[in-house]
Amino acid sequence: MIRLMRASPWFGFLAIAFAAALLAVACGDDDGGAPDTVRLGEADNGRSVTVAKGGTVIVTLPSNPSTGFSWAVVLPAPAQLEPQGEPKYVPSGSTTPVVGAGGTEVFTFRARATGTGTLELGYARPFEKGVPPEKTFRVTVDVR
Repeated sequence: MIRLMRASPWFGFLAIAFAAALLAVACGDDDGGAPDTVRLGEADNGRSVTVAKGGTVIVTLPSNPSTGFSWAVVLPAPAQLEPQGEPKYVPSGSTTPVVGAGGTEVFTFRARATGTGTLELGYARPFEKGVPPEKTFRVTVDVR
């Protein structure tokens, strides 16, 4: 004879409470809901943004290297952001650069430490020493 065991009503309650606790831990936001990836462009100049610690900040700005101009970090990147390699030039509408055609430069940073810092990029000719950038891009980044 097979004897069926009846589960205690507490078993169901405890199982639900345990599942709810696991879900709260798995979905909890210690970063206050800060996004993992922040994408910025020319229209974001002057803004303040928030990104999660360990997240990524991607800055994409119009550029035309055939004119001798390129974007560069004006001052060292703030301590909160770590550059991820060199900026990459992406030609517009083509897979290869076309002489005289513009495109975009893409900078990628990892949010490595909590805090707030200002990221400033300048569009200049690197060979023209002592000349201020033609354009600047500045954004305040809050890493949480």
